[in-house]
Amino acid sequence: MIISGVLEALRIVFGLIFLLFVPGYTLILALFPKKEELSFIERIGFAGVLSIVADLLTTLFIDLVLHIPTTAVNIFVALLSLSALALIIWRIEILLIKMLEKREQSKEGVEAKNEED
Repeated sequence: MIISGVLEALRIVFGLIFLLFVPGYTLILALFPKKEELSFIERIGFAGVLSIVADLLTTLFIDLVLHIPTTAVNIFVALLSLSALALIIWRIEILLIKMLEKREQSKEGVEAKNEED
């Protein structure tokens, strides 16, 4: 009985964290991949607001466009898919940024070597 109450409380806490923070934070990572672009407090604030917007738009999309019934499981799967897609985009952006930085460093090295000659 006590374990059931604790599990119910944990389910509510983690559900709220997932609903009100995770989708927005993953979208913020995709929109602003560099840590220097936003401070930690700005990321947290934008994540909360963007999560609420993402939750509403995702629910409307699966209900009105895809004509899927809006159950808790369907909303969870849709938000999980949106978060996963945002994380994949974020990782691709990070890889591209690193590749561009390496390319710029190699160009600067070649130009500096040509100037010495």
